[in-house]
Amino acid sequence: MIKTILVLIAKVLESRLNKSGVEEKLLKYKSYTTFGKALWNKIDEEWRISKTVEEKVQSKAEAFDKALLAKFPELTQDDVTELRQSIAGEVNAGKEAVISNSDLLKQLQATNITLTAENTELKNTLAQIQSTAAKTNVQA
Repeated sequence: MIKTILVLIAKVLESRLNKSGVEEKLLKYKSYTTFGKALWNKIDEEWRISKTVEEKVQSKAEAFDKALLAKFPELTQDDVTELRQSIAGEVNAGKEAVISNSDLLKQLQATNITLTAENTELKNTLAQIQSTAAKTNVQA
């Protein structure tokens, strides 16, 4: 008896989902996401070499938006922006370490410049001390 009731409830829910279009919307959203991820990877591959990071990000975003709107003209610009940010967040989740590594590299380069300058200064001071010591030994 319980099994019969559950079957009936499942049929009712299924018919309501079909009537409300929820299932169709979910499938359509999945196709947006699937196409969007494939498009993101394609654009990422095409835009690997760029003059600046800002130019690279802006160009990729524009290319992504343009291609997605061409494929799905029913989407609004807000839909495309939201989908792009969602996909970018998912795809770039592991790339935070790369960004922090680039910050670390900048810090190390700055430290290297400072240490190189200090090293040169110390070598000059050491040379002056050695010169003075040599003069003192010669006079003595």
